[in-house]
Amino acid sequence: MAKNNPFKNRPEDFINKGMKAAISSLPVVGGTAAEFFNFVVGDPAQERRDDFLTATHNRLIDLEDQFDALRPEKLRDNEQFQATVVQAVRIASTTASAEKKKLLQNAILNSAFGTVDEFYRELFVRLLEDIQPEHVVYLHYLDNPKAYPAAVEAAKNIYMGARSNVVEKSLPQLTNDKARFARVSSDLHRMGLADTSSMNSMMTGGDGMLTRITTDVGRSFLKFVSEPGSDQPPV
Repeated sequence: MAKNNPFKNRPEDFINKGMKAAISSLPVVGGTAAEFFNFVVGDPAQERRDDFLTATHNRLIDLEDQFDALRPEKLRDNEQFQATVVQAVRIASTTASAEKKKLLQNAILNSAFGTVDEFYRELFVRLLEDIQPEHVVYLHYLDNPKAYPAAVEAAKNIYMGARSNVVEKSLPQLTNDKARFARVSSDLHRMGLADTSSMNSMMTGGDGMLTRITTDVGRSFLKFVSEPGSDQPPV
């Protein structure tokens, strides 16, 4: 039997009017420019917001039987959840990446549990402005290199080398573009999510190349953008 839709296709039944206004707002311009940008940007942007809200709502419906915190009556009084919805929807409307939208949805869902200090919740949402899926893929690797068979094999066969040599064997789709990979690595260090400063330093091979170098903040961020109740990579 199909589950009743608690929101009855009206986000305003679930999100208060102030939040709805924030989600729906777009900069206003005048004249011909307004017509042009409303056609080229405005309607598609609204559609992206609507699609994102619909997809997020569907995930909430699928998960609410597993997690009491995701029930509508709980979410209605959850300020952290409501704030994350507003912030995440705004970010989602500015990206074309399906993977990033999934990260934003995960952040919304995880904010419902209230297990993240508000300081860090705000920090993590701000980081999601700049974070790309590649950052999260690499951060997940750095948090547990031993979970990657290619990394274990590469480290075992290196007598002397750099951690980056092992990463290249494990994440070729990320490291093939050297400039992009260098930027991703430096970003994680700058954001305080992982200590990537010694990735190119020489060291002996073996397990030493497979130690975790994410920070505690980085680990918390990973949990925040991972699917609720899952230890799998977030993207």
